[in-house]
Amino acid sequence: MNSKCEFFIAKLVLFMLLFVFNNVAIAQISKIKTIQEETPEQEVVAPYDSLKNICWENFRSQVGQTLYLNDDADYKKTGVYLGITTMPKFEYFALVLKNKNMRYLPDSIVYKFTVGEGQCGSAYESVVGKYYYVNRLIEDPKNSPKKSGLNYSYELIMKDTPYDTVYYDFSSLVKFFETFINTGYIEKLKQKYVGKELIINKDDASLPKIGTGKYEDIPKGTHLKCTDISIEDGNRYYILLLLHHDKYGDFYVNLTLEIGLEELDTPEIYKVRLQKEATLARKYGKVNADLIIRNQVRTGWSKAMCRESWGAPKSVNVMSGADGTTEQWVYSSSCYLYFKNGVLTTIQY
Repeated sequence: MNSKCEFFIAKLVLFMLLFVFNNVAIAQISKIKTIQEETPEQEVVAPYDSLKNICWENFRSQVGQTLYLNDDADYKKTGVYLGITTMPKFEYFALVLKNKNMRYLPDSIVYKFTVGEGQCGSAYESVVGKYYYVNRLIEDPKNSPKKSGLNYSYELIMKDTPYDTVYYDFSSLVKFFETFINTGYIEKLKQKYVGKELIINKDDASLPKIGTGKYEDIPKGTHLKCTDISIEDGNRYYILLLLHHDKYGDFYVNLTLEIGLEELDTPEIYKVRLQKEATLARKYGKVNADLIIRNQVRTGWSKAMCRESWGAPKSVNVMSGADGTTEQWVYSSSCYLYFKNGVLTTIQY
């Protein structure tokens, strides 16, 4: 065997030995975690159900929704709208703190900055009356359970020209969202009310008239038809239920403040109400029945009559003496009914 052949064989043997030892070395190395890292719990955000307008209870589930920025008469006078920026304020503040050469100029991040009647902010017409898509919710990294005020910002994309991306900051200390209205909420209200009949359920009911705003009496049993759900022009977030009657004219109910809604029933509820009124009238007489329907009570009434009107008390305190039994019905910390031998003697509220 010549020298070249011997050199080749030796080289081959050496290569094979290195390959085997390398594989053995690799096979001996393994890793294991004896303590598994805990996965932080993710907050479960309920999907938006459109049963309420945007509020503190559902602000997290507004992502993916469309908001409408309604008029505000006070802002409109100044020509300035406050609160719309080109980046979250807490992000800008953190940027200034990080960059020592950067001056703190909060007006520099105001969208379409302008000045009007002593106010600084966005040009009113550039932001109001537009639809915005809620792209994401941004949370201030400094938020913590120990802080009294938690800061957040919506990233909003305009759904019409100029299609800009803007930001709206809000805090947990402020429980309302300026003049934003969720369009899904409006649509749900329209499905519930528009084209339906509502019936006046009280003898002394009155509703504000469209055009004058003055309250006018409407007889009990009058059928009104809902024609639309609308937003009061210039009055922030007031959502109105519009009603029509061929004889009495056009009225409205403020759904935001729920003023007047208690005087209206659907036909189904009104039918049940009439049946209950008839039953109460047979048991206690028409005068007492009318008082019960109005949730009023009168001295001289029995416990059964008071329960019909006010419902069951939260608690009852019973005191017995030589002259009979006295009961104190507790409805709240300042509302009580006192009975002597089963008859109402004192009303305290």
